[in-house]
Amino acid sequence: MGLALGLVIAWLGASPSQADPRNPGDEGTHYRQIADISVPTPNNALYGDIIYGDQQSGLVYFSDGSNSTVDVVNGRTDRLVAQVPVAGGPAGIVTDGYGQAWIGSGSGSIVVLKSTRPFTKIGAIPVGAPTADEIAYDPRDHIIAVTSPDATDTKGRPTPWVTLIDARPGHHRVLGHVVIPGAAADSIEQPQWNPASSTFVEAIRATTDFPNGEVAQIDPKAVRLQSVLPVDETCNPGGLAVGPNDEALLGCNVGAPALISLATGRVIHVYSGHDASGADEVAYDAKDHRYYAAEAGAVGPPPNPQLNTPTVMVIDAHSRRFVTDIALGPTALGFHQVTALFNPATVFVPQSDGIHVYTSLNKGKG
Repeated sequence: MGLALGLVIAWLGASPSQADPRNPGDEGTHYRQIADISVPTPNNALYGDIIYGDQQSGLVYFSDGSNSTVDVVNGRTDRLVAQVPVAGGPAGIVTDGYGQAWIGSGSGSIVVLKSTRPFTKIGAIPVGAPTADEIAYDPRDHIIAVTSPDATDTKGRPTPWVTLIDARPGHHRVLGHVVIPGAAADSIEQPQWNPASSTFVEAIRATTDFPNGEVAQIDPKAVRLQSVLPVDETCNPGGLAVGPNDEALLGCNVGAPALISLATGRVIHVYSGHDASGADEVAYDAKDHRYYAAEAGAVGPPPNPQLNTPTVMVIDAHSRRFVTDIALGPTALGFHQVTALFNPATVFVPQSDGIHVYTSLNKGKG
């Protein structure tokens, strides 16, 4: 996932149809920083792509572009435990049920590591494009989906596609490619597995038919595009997180985060009216049932526009209500990643001086 296009975007005013639903019982929920995990970098400025938390192991994986490594953090002790080099630089990350971690890269291959110490390399699988970018895992059929936003056809025309791979140890092979019709170069973003429909759902920033963006649904067993859900709000989604009730939160590049039905494509809520926007990576913590949207910042309304503080927006997935914003400091300008683990949640946010760790004041550390 590239940095959200246009981190400084227009002010988003709330309208009656987009009013932010509030839950008075959650208004007092605030988050405090409890750790800053130092990550040594050549220029003392950490940057990267995706951060991913494994609920089962409690490990957090960060694709560290400043070091071209996957940085592994123990999410329970908030300690950096490994930095694993990745040729071409790391991109998307996911783990599976076989003790494997799958890492996208700029080398045109998806790299497979052991997901526990010593995090040794198992293999690398070419995806037929310059980049293996964002990744999701289907635990039912044991299939990996990896995006290639820079894929082209034999005539050099952009044909962004999703590569499906057999994840079973000893069976690692490409099952096929699913091209996203009408998608421009660099427009396909965060995929997720949706257990309700047994499909991969994929955030598409824009297509020729749907300039506001769409969610593509991919049948992994048939290796085909099953359907597309157009986004009927100003959005251009980059991030996507699947929650309960066959719903997903979209991190909108142009607009506030939007909750949609994956059954119908209907926009349920748009969480506008806040002082930050331009969300990219979005995470769902299945333990505390909350969404976390990494919002890079927005421009305030005239006559005094200014860059607002980057935040992580927190939303209750069951009530669909806004909970709070986690305000970030000056080291967060340009950030676009977040993940969360445990209940109470521990929230991990990469910033220029390290990986910051937060938890709620009224809950304590998970």
